[in-house]
Amino acid sequence: MNNTEDVQRKKQQARSSAFLARAEMSPVLCEEAGKRLVAHAHQAGLLTSSPTVSAFISMGTEISTLPLLAALLEAQRKILVPRLGKGREVLWSTLPDLDSIHDMGAKRPKEPSNQALSPESLHAAGVVFVPALAVDHDGNRLGRGAAWYDEALAFRSEHALTVAICWPWEFSETAVPTQPHDVHMDAVLTPEAFTLLAS
Repeated sequence: MNNTEDVQRKKQQARSSAFLARAEMSPVLCEEAGKRLVAHAHQAGLLTSSPTVSAFISMGTEISTLPLLAALLEAQRKILVPRLGKGREVLWSTLPDLDSIHDMGAKRPKEPSNQALSPESLHAAGVVFVPALAVDHDGNRLGRGAAWYDEALAFRSEHALTVAICWPWEFSETAVPTQPHDVHMDAVLTPEAFTLLAS
C-alpha cells in the first residue's frame, strides 16, 4: 500500500467513525445546536464582518445552518450558497430568503431556485463557512470525500476567513489525515465555541 492509499484508508475510517457518532443526532438536536452556533458566530463578529458571506445549507446529521442563514439574512448580508453543477463543478447562488430553498433529492443539499453564479463568485465572500466531519488544531479538515468543496475553495479570496463548522467532538487534538488538495481552515465554529487557528 502506497502513501496515498494509506491516507485515503485513514480518511475513510475517520469518516465512518464520524457518521457513526452523528447517528445519535436527531433533527431537534441539530436545530438546537444550530441556534447555539449563531450565538458564537455573533459574538465573534462573523455575522457582520463582511458584506458577502458564503455558507451552506445543512443536510442530514450536520448542525442545522438554518438559524445561521436566518441571522445572516437579518444582518442584511449577501449570502452565497453552493449549487452542484456538472461533474465536480460547484456553482453558487445568492440566497434571498429561506423560503427559496428547495429539496434536490436524496444525498444532495437543498438549493435555492434562482440563477446559478460562476465558481469565481466565491471570491467576493469575506467569510466562508465550510462543513466538516473533523478538524484538527492545525486547520486540517475532513470532508465527505468528493473533494468538490476543496476545489470550490480554490476561488475564494486570499483575504477570506475560512471557517469549518462541526460538532464539538469533531474539533480534535488528533491529527486529521491530509492530501495535497485539502484546504486549510482558518477557524472552527461549533455550538460550544469559535476558535481562531494559528496560521
